[in-house]
Amino acid sequence: MSIKQRFRTSMKKVNGDLLTPISIFQRLQGRHKFLLESSTKYEGNGRYSFIGVNPRKTYRGQDEYLQDISHLTNKSYQYDGELISLLKQVMPRVSSHTEFPLTGGGIGYINALPKSLPAMQFHVYDTLFIFDHLTDEIAVFHTNIEAEQVEPNIDALIEQLFAGHTPIETDYLLHSLEKSATNRYDAKFSGDAFSLYRKLRIQHAAAYMYYIEFDECTVIGTSPTSSIQIRDGELSTTNTEASIERFCEENSIHQAEQIQHGKLLSTFHAMDVVKELQPNEGLIGYIGFNGQVDFATPHSMITITGDIAQLYTATNDGEVPFHTLIKGGL
Repeated sequence: MSIKQRFRTSMKKVNGDLLTPISIFQRLQGRHKFLLESSTKYEGNGRYSFIGVNPRKTYRGQDEYLQDISHLTNKSYQYDGELISLLKQVMPRVSSHTEFPLTGGGIGYINALPKSLPAMQFHVYDTLFIFDHLTDEIAVFHTNIEAEQVEPNIDALIEQLFAGHTPIETDYLLHSLEKSATNRYDAKFSGDAFSLYRKLRIQHAAAYMYYIEFDECTVIGTSPTSSIQIRDGELSTTNTEASIERFCEENSIHQAEQIQHGKLLSTFHAMDVVKELQPNEGLIGYIGFNGQVDFATPHSMITITGDIAQLYTATNDGEVPFHTLIKGGL
């Protein structure tokens, strides 16, 4: 299976000092919204926040079946095989040289959510809103990944950010917490999931913070570190038990602060590394059109399905997890 397409990219930057990633997210209209951000806003990986809405495609995988759903044509295709290998084949690849680590691609997870949900799921966004915390600029970046696609009016998208009305404040209820398994709890939920995320990002601030809407659920969470990152040909992973020698150039591997680093061999795709190094806890993050990836393992995560919130915490200190988020109930 081979994906051969012609791609065209476009970008526009504007001053965004009157906005924040939260207000940008709230003013965008549509479905399947996401926000990736960090508490370390002025250094390293935290410099940029990424916001998106209305994905072009969704890849959903279970067992050895990958479903490819086009939101443009409303057509669906199915491929058989190992899921990560299939994802590697179908994900559009675009060579782009910008200062941004992500300009479009798949946002989602691999084996990170409760077993009742798909094992793997990625929304593919061709248009991203990128907030630069260092310069207070907003970049709107579009990649045309389908022949039938009409390029969006970037000026109109920017106008939506500045002319849109700030939504009315909403709230949530989270209560009746019960332990379901080790480090896992179920609770009753109602109200606005993004309001819960806004409190989570303050009470459990971390280097990796995410809010992602899927058909079946909404996933919010934070993680202190990246698990697997490939950027500009450099591989970094906190999985120090696995060997990265086969993926890296000779004499390029070194370890610092419990992180393995190495120069990725050009013969390997980022998803080859992800397939080999994925931890038992699963991964959540992004696969860029530019071949770069950044995934964290779940650390403090809430999966909301209907009126049930499934809570997961990587810590096991005996305390009730997310106790500062509990609200309502008897």
